Amino acid sequence: MGRNLILGDIHSSYDRLISVLEKAAYDPAADTLYSVGDFCDRGKEAVKTLRFLMDQRNLRAVIGNHDLMLQDWLFTGQRDEEWLRYLGGSRTVQDMVYRSHITHAECFAIAEWLRCLPFVRVEERYIIIHGGIPKGFCIADLIECQKRDRPLLSTLRGGEALTWDRDYMLSAYADLHPSVSDEVSVRMEPFDTDRTIFVGHTPTFEGRPFISERYHLVALDTGAGHGGPLTLMDMDTFEYWQA
Repeated sequence: MGRNLILGDIHSSYDRLISVLEKAAYDPAADTLYSVGDFCDRGKEAVKTLRFLMDQRNLRAVIGNHDLMLQDWLFTGQRDEEWLRYLGGSRTVQDMVYRSHITHAECFAIAEWLRCLPFVRVEERYIIIHGGIPKGFCIADLIECQKRDRPLLSTLRGGEALTWDRDYMLSAYADLHPSVSDEVSVRMEPFDTDRTIFVGHTPTFEGRPFISERYHLVALDTGAGHGGPLTLMDMDTFEYWQA
């Protein structure tokens, strides 16, 4: 029986992606590969990264905030200036338009693939979200966000907040490290669940995964988009590999 493996934020780090999968002896025929999203931006290899992930038949991913902005550009041609200037979107556009020269058909295929990714996955033992659980959400809200189709270029009520939330992860971190309390805009209590919650989005402070038993949380953005490592974790044992 294969493993359940989950990737942190990749941010176009294709070489690291292949390297970390090799370190873990990833077997696409047996292992299930999960991802917390943010496949693109900041790095230079967005197209290679997306092509590889789209080819993984066993991939169970959620969409990240960077992926949402890429999707909107691919469908509309309109470039969000904040995405381009400050969030690394310009590198993704340059790769697609000038380096990889992908066709309109492939652009549409990528956009459709992104559009079909859910905001959240609620499974028997896991909850997978890019950002975190916004204040006031319950398990029924997460299940509702999972089961309904994500509208094109519009947001499911509350759904997009799942890709941007930082307060849940920072609340868990501040619970163990009070010195970061000032960075938490809304201090939250642990979510009522017996599932493990896997998130990305907010870079961990030490370049390695952050785990909070009290908050049922594993945070996996170890900074691949900022020169840090890319992390892959066994979701059941918490063993992890980095590249």
